[in-house]
Amino acid sequence: MRTLAALALFSMVAVTGHAQTIEGFWQDSERRILFDRAAPASYEYGRWNVLDQQQTYPSAKQIRNSGGRFELVDLLYDDEHAIKVVSADDRAITFIRSAKFPACAMHHSCRLDGEQLFCALENLCLENGREVLDWRGEERYVRRASCERDGRRQAQGIPVKCR
Repeated sequence: MRTLAALALFSMVAVTGHAQTIEGFWQDSERRILFDRAAPASYEYGRWNVLDQQQTYPSAKQIRNSGGRFELVDLLYDDEHAIKVVSADDRAITFIRSAKFPACAMHHSCRLDGEQLFCALENLCLENGREVLDWRGEERYVRRASCERDGRRQAQGIPVKCR
């Protein structure tokens, strides 16, 4: 029985190219907003919105394990945003993406959920010396063979192509 389980795991790794870890390229596939302090009263919360996988500005990420330490590159953003990995293991990663202006930080808590990466997000902004919740939502990411930046920074971010 143990041999059968090992063979099944080996087959899964051979087919996918890797064991089920957070390492690799990820592209956002669905998003839902749970709170937005600037939304109009008529705004609909909680519905999953499927995103166009051919979009020019996907929220694409690369997660890699370098010498036992996980690193994350958010391909949509450049040096104006800092990424700090708070904690990570093979199945989950928590990180903060912060900007100098406006003084906001997007907190991500992501975990593998089957074949997808599920992330809960909270955007906290500094106002009058205290953090204020600006936005809360959830995103689902699908694994990609590769993603790369495809151009220079625009108002929406850096164009990215994922395959």
